Amino acid sequence: MNKKILIPVISGIAIAIILMTILVPINQKPITVTEKPINEKPIIEPIPIRENPTNETAIPTNNTAVPTKLITPINFSYVDSNSLMKSSLAAKGISMSSALKISGASIAKYCTFYGDNEKQNSIEYCTSTELEDSDGNFLGNIHMIGSVNSPNVVLGIIQTDPYLSQIDSIKTTYQVMVESLVCDCWQDKKPGNLESVSAWIDAAKSHHLEGKSTTSNSQISGLAQKQLLLEVTTNTEGYLWKFIISN
Repeated sequence: MNKKILIPVISGIAIAIILMTILVPINQKPITVTEKPINEKPIIEPIPIRENPTNETAIPTNNTAVPTKLITPINFSYVDSNSLMKSSLAAKGISMSSALKISGASIAKYCTFYGDNEKQNSIEYCTSTELEDSDGNFLGNIHMIGSVNSPNVVLGIIQTDPYLSQIDSIKTTYQVMVESLVCDCWQDKKPGNLESVSAWIDAAKSHHLEGKSTTSNSQISGLAQKQLLLEVTTNTEGYLWKFIISN
């Protein structure tokens, strides 16, 4: 691994502890290779897999794990945040659908993000949007989950092919998520001594490809009082990327 890239790491054995204590403010943890994915259940099918519920926008059913401790609401709204991301992504050639709003009994079907029943049952509201590249190819989804009034966690999930052909779209999407939901301050703060979100993704990609484990991840804490978690998992379709923002 390039010694010039110094990334905060977390070990696979400590993933559960880190996710339970994601609120603890720490400046940074380097990328680490884990022995198994964050998901409590193994990924059988690659995410996202689009279904076609009757009269509803297609959204994936996935078991993407998020921090297992519910946290205080993020200081933005579902409507404003989805609208801001949609316009920002459109300016960069990525289409984002209108948000499908999910509540009540539909949450169990379309917003299954926690393996723990108590945590899963605490989700009151969920929005889901689809992403397409400039050629109209499906990229993935952005999900927001939390209370009716405000999201607690935001997830950007993108499946790439084995050649990582969609890496530029990943960089664009995650950069927009950071600038829209965290701050437009990365270049000033340079968390983890990384020049940009793009540099973080490149470092995570290199580290994952050099490793031998199924999943690797990197966490950056304290950027505008938010927690950023980037995870890469090798699956049958190529590589599944998950970007999670929380307080």
